[in-house]
Amino acid sequence: MNPILTFLSNHPYLVTPIPSLGWVGWLVLLGLIVAVIALVSFSRLLRTAEVARQRLGAILASTPDPVLVTDKEKRLILANPAAKQALGGEPGSSEGLLTDHVIGQQELRDLLQEPDSGNRSAELVMPDGKVYFATASSIIAGGRPVGRVCVLRDVTHFKELDALKSDFVSSVSHDLRSPLTLIRGYATMLEMVGGLNEQQLGYVGKIVVGVESMSHMVTNLLDLGRIDAGVGLQVEQTVVMDIVKAVMVPLQMIADQKNIELALSAESGLPEAINADRALLQQAVYNLVENALKYTSEHGSVTLRIKTVSQGLQFEVQDTGIGIAPADLPRLFEKYFRGSQREARAQRGSGLGLAIVRSIAELHGGKVWVESVLGQGSTFYMLIPSSPLDTSKTKPK
Repeated sequence: MNPILTFLSNHPYLVTPIPSLGWVGWLVLLGLIVAVIALVSFSRLLRTAEVARQRLGAILASTPDPVLVTDKEKRLILANPAAKQALGGEPGSSEGLLTDHVIGQQELRDLLQEPDSGNRSAELVMPDGKVYFATASSIIAGGRPVGRVCVLRDVTHFKELDALKSDFVSSVSHDLRSPLTLIRGYATMLEMVGGLNEQQLGYVGKIVVGVESMSHMVTNLLDLGRIDAGVGLQVEQTVVMDIVKAVMVPLQMIADQKNIELALSAESGLPEAINADRALLQQAVYNLVENALKYTSEHGSVTLRIKTVSQGLQFEVQDTGIGIAPADLPRLFEKYFRGSQREARAQRGSGLGLAIVRSIAELHGGKVWVESVLGQGSTFYMLIPSSPLDTSKTKPK
C-alpha cells in the first residue's frame, strides 16, 4: 500500500474538510498566515542583526587600535575602549555629544570634522607622550557622507626607533668627517711627494671620487638630521631668481656632459621674493633638478618651471627620464629608499636627496609630490606657501 495513504488513514483529522468560512474568513486566515510569516522573518532578521552587533562590538572591544565614529552632525556616536584609554577621558559615556565637547585635541577634531569626503591622515601626540598615526575617512551611505570614522595606530615604538637611528647616524656622520678629510687631503698630496705613473694616478683619482661621494652622503645625513631635529628656519626675504641661478649654473655643466637639455620656464608675474630659508630652499630645488638629471638618459630634457598658485609658489621639475614604477611612488620620499628598477639601482645614491626635499618643504609649511609614467618621465612638484612663516613651528609634522 502507498505509504502516504497509510499515513493519512492513520491521521484522519488531517483530511477533515474545513468548514466553509466565506470569503471574509478566508481573507482573515490569509492575513494571519502572512502576519505569522512576516513575524518569523522579522524575528530572524533581529537575531541576525543582534549577532552582527555583538560580533562588531566584540571586534571593536578587542582591537588595540582606538576607533572613533561620528555622525553628520559631528556628534560622537561610537568610541571603543582603546579610544577611551588613548584619549584619557570617558568617550564611551559621552556618546551623542558634539566632538568639540568630548575631544580636547584640536588636530583630532579637525580630522573628525573634515567637510570633504576624502581620507585624511595626521600624526598626533597624546598628553601621555604616545604618538598615534590617525587616519579618518567618510562613511558613505546612499552616495552621501553620513559621518566620519577615525582609526588611530600607536607608532610610539617606531618613532623611538627612528629617533635612535637618527641619533646614531648623526653621531657616526660627525665622526666620519675628520677621517674623510684626512684621506682626501693625503690622496691629493701624493703627487707632490713624487711622480706617479698613469696607473697610480688612476688609483688616486678613484680614492678621491670615493671619498667625495662618501663626504656628500655624510653631508646629506647631517643636513637631514638638522632639519628633522627642528632647527629653526632662517626666514628672510629670498629673491626667487637668485635661488634659480644658484641651482642652474652648476647643474648646467652636468647637463652638458650628458647632452641633456636643461631649460627654465618662469611665468610672468612671479613675486620677486618669498619668505623662506634661502639655503634650505636652494638645496631643495637643487636636489630636485639634480635628481632629474641623474635619471634622464643622454639627449633627454629637464625643465624647471616656476609658477604662482593660490597657496604660494610652486616649483615643478619635469624630465624625460626612466620614470617611476607605481609601486615605488608611495615610498619615494622616505629616507634611504631606492627605486626597485634596475636603471634606478644602477645610479649611485644614498636615498636621502628626496627625503631632504620633503623635510624642507614641510618645514616651510609646504608639500612635495610627484607624477610619473614608467618609461616616459616624471614631474616633481614642490609648493612653498607665500604667507609669512611661523618660525616657532620648526619641526615638520
